[in-house]
Amino acid sequence: MAAAAANNNAFGGFLHTSPLSNLTSSTSHPPDPKAALASNCIRDYFGPLVQTVADALHSRGPSTMSDLIATIRHRCLRDWNEERGRLVDRLNASVVVGANNNKFNKGIIATTSSSNNNNESYYHGGKVTMNKARGAESAGYVTESSHIRAALIVLLHHSLVKVSGGTSGGGGSVGAGDGKHKHPSSSSRHAAKPQHHHYTYTFLHERARLLLRYPRYVEHARDVMNDTAAQIVECLLISGRMRGEDVVQSAWECQKRKMHNILDGEEDVDDYDNKVLTEVVQSFERLVEAGYVEMVRPIVTNKDLEHKGRMQNEENEDDMFGNEFEFSLNEDGSIFNDRSKATRKRSALSSDQGVNTKKQKIDGNALDDHHPQILSLLSTKRNLIPHGSVYRVSTAMFHASLRVDVLSRLVSEIYPDERHVGAIVKAALTYAARQEHGPMRGVDESEEARHSRMAEWGIFSPPDIVPFLPLDVTKSLRSQVGGLNQNLSTLLVQMSKLQYPTSILLEIEEAQGHPMGGKFEVCTRQLLQRMLDRIQHRFLTTHRGLVAARIVSVLQMKGHCESDAIAEDAMVPTKEAREVLHRLHRDSYIDLADMHVTKTHNTGTAIFLWDVIPSRLFKTVINNTCTALLNLRLRRQHEVEVGRDWMNRAKDAGSAEENVHEGDKKKYHAFCKGLERLDCACLQLDETLMVLKDF
Repeated sequence: MAAAAANNNAFGGFLHTSPLSNLTSSTSHPPDPKAALASNCIRDYFGPLVQTVADALHSRGPSTMSDLIATIRHRCLRDWNEERGRLVDRLNASVVVGANNNKFNKGIIATTSSSNNNNESYYHGGKVTMNKARGAESAGYVTESSHIRAALIVLLHHSLVKVSGGTSGGGGSVGAGDGKHKHPSSSSRHAAKPQHHHYTYTFLHERARLLLRYPRYVEHARDVMNDTAAQIVECLLISGRMRGEDVVQSAWECQKRKMHNILDGEEDVDDYDNKVLTEVVQSFERLVEAGYVEMVRPIVTNKDLEHKGRMQNEENEDDMFGNEFEFSLNEDGSIFNDRSKATRKRSALSSDQGVNTKKQKIDGNALDDHHPQILSLLSTKRNLIPHGSVYRVSTAMFHASLRVDVLSRLVSEIYPDERHVGAIVKAALTYAARQEHGPMRGVDESEEARHSRMAEWGIFSPPDIVPFLPLDVTKSLRSQVGGLNQNLSTLLVQMSKLQYPTSILLEIEEAQGHPMGGKFEVCTRQLLQRMLDRIQHRFLTTHRGLVAARIVSVLQMKGHCESDAIAEDAMVPTKEAREVLHRLHRDSYIDLADMHVTKTHNTGTAIFLWDVIPSRLFKTVINNTCTALLNLRLRRQHEVEVGRDWMNRAKDAGSAEENVHEGDKKKYHAFCKGLERLDCACLQLDETLMVLKDF
């Protein structure tokens, strides 16, 4: 089976898909490029077993644990003789009888389950084992339920799975809106039926694409703040989510290892460690204040579920980050609960109050292992970093901050002769991002107040953006007659009058006579649309040539046109225009509408009109970008697999004599140069995809 899959693989024996992957044997045109890219990212960062679970969730949609295990076993479990399984059970049972007195000391047997559960047994030592999977674990074949649960917890911890669920008791399900009282049966008076908590898991493939962007987040944190902030972001990205005290301790240990390698022996190490710890706490506080790190609800345990009842589950507003729960399930995919009278419901974060207004009760012994100085430094910041609060990296804030850099460079390029336009737009967008993603310290606001605050996102006055302006711009405006605020207000009014080729600012409230110098808003949508148009034009130029890009621009401006009119407007021969039009239609860039004059549908008398559907064009560009990025990543992974020997020999260059050979050096340098070119291409395509999808 595995050999047949390898023969159908375009990369030979290089495996990059799971048994449940939606990729076909030809990887040049996958059926779903975005899902295929997400699956490849999961495999690259978490391994083939996690990829199998993610592909199963994506193919099934929202699934329970029992459905997920059944789906994976259906694809990964090979057909085997039940009589053979019974023989193996009897053979191992005889060993158990002979070693019954010391089976725990020698570790002969770990777990034995009945043949009703697919005859799944785990043996150690001299026991006989049966391989029930169709392939190796390195290829993504998994049949053990414990491995599936472990992979699901990994996805859960990194916010790649959204959880929703209900409660059922006695084998029946209770709807969320079912308010009828059910009378107990005669048997329930003698023995209480166990209660089960069922959960449904949904794979978020859009978040899986962001795994490629983790190095970009770390570098951006270093550019915006410092190296310590970048280390904190890196620790959070690796772990998925951490308590605030764990974040500080992990980043502190990493920074100490880095700094001790460059310290002189004469310097006091303890004093330097204290300085590093203070810097880590300050950087963590800045990250939380700026919104780059967000507080989330902790993953509760079964002990917490037993300790207190849960309120009704509410879906998160962005439908991107679900409320995740740690679990320990039975074989049927449910949590067993001995208390059958009370129906326990899980609580989700309300979009009205957010996570900052709810304090979580945690075990006090969980924080006893931290350094006392960490707890001492954080004790003065408990209004911002509550005791035991859990944090993760806010990808939305990072995308907003990266969008600030992109749009400010675009404005500086469009209006190179205008003073300080790029810096002012950058400051205004930074202020808007802090408004949207910054934490609310202990604010318990009503629904109406929250909507009013959201309506003001992006609207600013000149004094609001002064803290985000560069020092040279601030000094220049302050040195002029009228002062900083007056000159900045005048400059904003001038920027609001710029209309061609695109507008930058809108003057919401007139600046003249306004006590704050007026209110303004950046035209973010218009700037992004201009950026998207440039990307689409460049994409068409690279893919199908300059003539094709010109024809698409003509169709976007004029709408439905015949081929002769398009050829005249694009200034190309009619024959060449028709060839290009048919190529664009084949690639789903443009649309063709035929209008028949008579009822006979004679093609000779029909009128053919070409048009561009913006949504279809945008979808095609995104799919082609994902396909190109996936192919480049597969090419790089294949090159690394082929050149693994060179990489291992380069690590041992000092101990192996063959590495000093000139021919090996040239091959290794050419190999590294090829990997570097692939990395640059992947970074550029990922940046293009980020602008298209996440801005």
